[in-house]
Amino acid sequence: MTLIAILGVFFRYVMQSPFMWTEEAARYLLVWLGFTAISMALRQNRHIKVDIMAAIAPPSVQLIIGYVVDVLVALFFMVLLWQGWLMTKNNIMAASTLPVSMTWIYAALPVAALLALFQHGMNVIKKTASRFVPDPDQQQDGTGEGRL
Repeated sequence: MTLIAILGVFFRYVMQSPFMWTEEAARYLLVWLGFTAISMALRQNRHIKVDIMAAIAPPSVQLIIGYVVDVLVALFFMVLLWQGWLMTKNNIMAASTLPVSMTWIYAALPVAALLALFQHGMNVIKKTASRFVPDPDQQQDGTGEGRL
C-alpha cells in the first residue's frame, strides 16, 4: 500500500503524468488493512477500554462485568458480520479506475468481523480456562511456599 501511494505521488508530481489507479488501490488496501487489524488488536488485547466501573468493583462483580462485556462485544461482531455480508452480497457496483468489483472491497467487513469474532471467542476461552488452571509461577513446591 505504501509503495503504491509513493508511486502515485512520484508520477503525479515528479513525472507530471499520474497513474489513475494508485489512489484508489491505496484506499482499498487501507480499508482491508484497517479492518483486518481489528482481530490483530483483539489478539494482543490492545483495544481501547473504559474500565473505571470495573476497577472500583469487587472481584466477583469485575468477573460478571467482564463476561457481560464479552457477550456484548460478540453480539456486536455478529451484527457486523451479518450486515457486512448483506452489504457485500447485494452489491452491484464496480471500482471506478480498477477492473474490480466493489464486492471484493466490501468483503473486508464480513471477513474482518468473522476473524474478530473467532479471536474474541479464543480470548474468552483463554480467560475462562485461566481461572481453572493454576499459575505456574505461583505453584506450590511442597513446602507450603510458592516458587519465585
